[in-house]
Amino acid sequence: MRNSRFVLGLVLLLAVLLAGASLYLYTQRTPSAQKPVEQKPVTITCAGGSEKSSLMADPQVQELLRDKHGLTVKFVPMGSYKQVLLTADEIKAKSFNCLWPSSASARSVFEARHRGEFPDYRAETVLQSPEVIYSGPHATEALRTAGLVTTSGKVNSLDIAKLLTDHVLKKTTWQSLKATDLAGPVRIGSTDARTSNSGFTLAQLELTVIATSDLTQAPTIAEARKALPTLRRIYETSGLQAASSDDGFRQWLTQGGEYSSPLYAGYENQLIQQWIQANRSESLISDVTMLYPSPSIYSDHPVLALDADALRLIDAMKDEQVQQIAWQRFGFRSGTNAAINDVKGFEPLPLAPRVRTVPAPNSQVTLAMLDCLEDATKCS
Repeated sequence: MRNSRFVLGLVLLLAVLLAGASLYLYTQRTPSAQKPVEQKPVTITCAGGSEKSSLMADPQVQELLRDKHGLTVKFVPMGSYKQVLLTADEIKAKSFNCLWPSSASARSVFEARHRGEFPDYRAETVLQSPEVIYSGPHATEALRTAGLVTTSGKVNSLDIAKLLTDHVLKKTTWQSLKATDLAGPVRIGSTDARTSNSGFTLAQLELTVIATSDLTQAPTIAEARKALPTLRRIYETSGLQAASSDDGFRQWLTQGGEYSSPLYAGYENQLIQQWIQANRSESLISDVTMLYPSPSIYSDHPVLALDADALRLIDAMKDEQVQQIAWQRFGFRSGTNAAINDVKGFEPLPLAPRVRTVPAPNSQVTLAMLDCLEDATKCS
């Protein structure tokens, strides 16, 4: 009996020793399974849309990128299409490790122009923000009376096709719509579509409406070319426009909102960010109405990593803590985790849980639009 117990005890002891040895060898061979491998700290320079300036300047975001991912990011505000139209030599001369435009179309332009020039290239959308139209109480009420604005719950939808075809192109005046204290023709203000993505996204929506009756898909190049002269005429009546999305929205707010331009195109996140910075101001909500064009276009924010160091920014921006800050503090919807985009945390802002969108045009249509906006002789 004693011998059997001794043998059993010996067997158990050997089993424990073997298990311990196996675990030791496993942890020595696969340290990454136990804890993340520390990455060598690097500093990268990234050109990006101006609307992301505050996000990238946020101390907590900078700390997470530095301490958790070994990244210090020098962020250079630059218009989306100015970024992607840089030559490879210009990109290298400016020492850009990555570009961060505010549009899937801008990404497609870059990839069409620079195929094979950056061997380590990879791109991924990490943030999103739908294009919206901002207005004030008087403009909104006039559009509602005209049947152009409908409300479901608290979310306001704008019939963008009817607004353009029945009013903007026909030069309807605000007076004829009986809009209190508003004057001049009905049109949508924006940043300069040649340099800023929020203005260019509006132009893409306008082109889609003008070029095709099917608002579920972007226009073909043949459809686009027929509509470009009309798009150019709309652009020419826009007057002086801000060069960047961040400056444009701030100017619209400080220069009187609807009294300077009754309708203004921008990103959804811009009002969210302004509202948070203004300590959730009630007066801001009463003065500014957010209208979701139906359909709209989602402004994707893809990181275009040009080298191995910049690849780390893609993974870092997908970090759940960073994504939560981007949404809760700056209003950027997550491009990687839809569960983060809970609009209930922004009461009483009238945010849409889901947005009806149309795909952005491809690179061929986008380049034709840019050519037309730059030179009227290239609109045919």
